Order: sequence, then C-alpha cells, then structure tokens
Amino acid sequence: MKYWLNRLLKQKLAPAILTGYIQMLHRSCKINIVGAENLHAFIAAEQPMLPCYWHQQMTFSINFLLGLREQGVKTSVLVSPSKDGDIGDAVLTKLGVAVIRGSEHRTGALAMRDIYQAISKDKCSVGTAVDGPLGPAREAKIGVVTLAQLSGAPLIPIANACSRKIHLKSWDNFFLPLPYSRVQIVVGEPIIVEKRVSPEQISGLQQQLTQQLNALSEQAEALVSSFSLYE
Repeated sequence: MKYWLNRLLKQKLAPAILTGYIQMLHRSCKINIVGAENLHAFIAAEQPMLPCYWHQQMTFSINFLLGLREQGVKTSVLVSPSKDGDIGDAVLTKLGVAVIRGSEHRTGALAMRDIYQAISKDKCSVGTAVDGPLGPAREAKIGVVTLAQLSGAPLIPIANACSRKIHLKSWDNFFLPLPYSRVQIVVGEPIIVEKRVSPEQISGLQQQLTQQLNALSEQAEALVSSFSLYE
C-alpha cells in the first residue's frame, strides 16, 4: 500500500500540484526581460538555438522558453532520466513543453543524439540547465558546447532572479519563486561555436559560457530590485 501511495504521489499528485503552482507564478509575477533583441535575428531566420541556464534558475527559464514558443519557436527541454526527472517530464508536458530525456551522467550518448536530431531535423531549440543534473553548481558542462559545434546552433545564455523566493537545501541552492514576485530575466549575447575548433578552444568556450551566465545572474539580481511592481 505504501508503495502505491508513493507512486500515486510522484506520478499524479506532485506533477499536478507543481504545474498548478507554476501557472499561478506565471500569472501573478511581474516579469521584466532585457536582452531579448539578441534573439531577433535567429527567430526571424527560424534558426534553432541552445538556450542555456543554471539549474537553480529553472522555473523562470522555462517561462522564457514558453514565451519563445508563443513567438513560433519550436522549443524543448533536456530532462534527467532519473525518477525525479519523471516528475519534471510530467510537469513540462502539462505546461506544453516538449521533453528530451537524458543527461551527461546517464544515457549521455543517446541524449546527445536525440538533441542533435531535434535541432538538425526538427529545427527545435533545446533548453538545457548546463550545470545539471548534479553539478558542480554554476559550472557549465562541456556537452552543450560540443552540441553547438556539431549542430551550428548558437548558445544563448539566460539568467533570472526574483524578489521573493525560498532556497531549497539542494546541490544548486535551487530557489522556488513565490507568487507576486518581481522577476528579472536577462538574455546574453549569443556564443557561436565554429565547426573547426580545437579542444583548447572548446574548453575556453565552456569557461566563457560559465562566466557569462554568472555575470548575467549578477545583473539579474541587481536589476530585479530596480523596477517597480506598478510600472
């Protein structure tokens, strides 16, 4: 009986509760976006992108991807194949976001193949928490840079901050935004990865992505307190 109750909670109740909460956040929070002009040329050309964000900031990064979807961009999200990923998969599906399962630690080669096919064949922009699923926090993994090299899709750094939140005791200090928060989303300049690059250049681009995401995170934190809820 305990097994079935736990299964019901994880497979049915938890996704329903989380989906409802996220929808409430999206309705009640005041969201400001800067840097969206960095995407205009790619959207107009219907060119797939690789939106990159920290795992800690996933809630409103997903919100941003939903906004891109409303602009006609085909979007999907890379989700861990773990049991916790099952909940994320269910929530994202309910929100209308396509999901690709996999991570650098489990089924990494299959995930890379699926993402590459989604980009090259389906012209899909795939959002990725580039320090997930287990960290280290705020250090970009090399896999997303390799994907950008293979697919030609630009890396799009995205960061966000909110005025009211609860930090969870997790490896990434994940923050759960609270309703009626002020939210600042910052979109950085695209990082283009050429086809012919050396391993040293790949490593340098990985570090560049890390530094840019951390700088954008600091910018979002600074900006979130500077715009008025009543503007």
